[in-house]
Amino acid sequence: MFSRLPKVFWLAFATLCAAARAADNPWQEIEDPSAQPPASIGTYTNGCLAGAQPMPLRGEGFQLVRTGRHRYFAHPQTVAFLQQFSRAVARRGLGRLQIGDISMARGGPFSSGHRSHQMGLDVDIWYSQDWRAKQRPLSRWERDNISAIPLADEKRHALIEENWDPRVPQILRLAAGDERVERIFVHPAIKRKMCDLAGDDNAWLRKVRPWWGHNYHFHVRLACPPGDNSCKPQRPVRDAACGKDLDWWFSDEALAILRGEVPLGEPQRKPELPAQCTRVLEAR
Repeated sequence: MFSRLPKVFWLAFATLCAAARAADNPWQEIEDPSAQPPASIGTYTNGCLAGAQPMPLRGEGFQLVRTGRHRYFAHPQTVAFLQQFSRAVARRGLGRLQIGDISMARGGPFSSGHRSHQMGLDVDIWYSQDWRAKQRPLSRWERDNISAIPLADEKRHALIEENWDPRVPQILRLAAGDERVERIFVHPAIKRKMCDLAGDDNAWLRKVRPWWGHNYHFHVRLACPPGDNSCKPQRPVRDAACGKDLDWWFSDEALAILRGEVPLGEPQRKPELPAQCTRVLEAR
């Protein structure tokens, strides 16, 4: 019976659901950054962003995608990094980056899609068609409807060899070599592929961490900006670049978690946002 309902009904229903989610999350209702000094407040998974800067829609070596979600705001340090990183990628003949979600206008928690990306220091960069195709500015419709190229199969937990691009390790090595970069998250199968290719020349891969998902994009996380005492840093990476910790991601235990047979840790109570975030939310 439901399959016979007209398409316009489902579009209206989806719009109402999205509006309901936004109403439950005031961070999604605000479209403009606060007029405050830039500050990343709290942690990557529980924080907010004061004085955000919008990332330009396009520039040398990059193009924003899915801009209709209004998740292209960042700490000014992140904007500077992305522009410099994209320029370096382009000038080495490695193509044009497609930059996806960063943060909302004032950071804060998303209703869906991310646990991190809350203080303007996390960026998703797609495995991109622009690495292979003729580069040109995308139309607004294309920006919101273009698809990324998956390099790993989530169900099989394995690399999609026909989609592999030899530029991926070069681009990730460029990012990892930047002192501002704290971590880079990729699918475990992608990390294993790069470890195999790197051999003993793998010290740079310590920053590249395997994590659930991340099969169609890599996730760059910047360190707390210098002098920003409101930003809580992560612990330094202690594992080897390509050690036994990578093997765990292909163990029976990890695969059981992936299949939903075993929960990923105990459910945790959502912590309160830092008190400063109330001022960010209410600021002009």
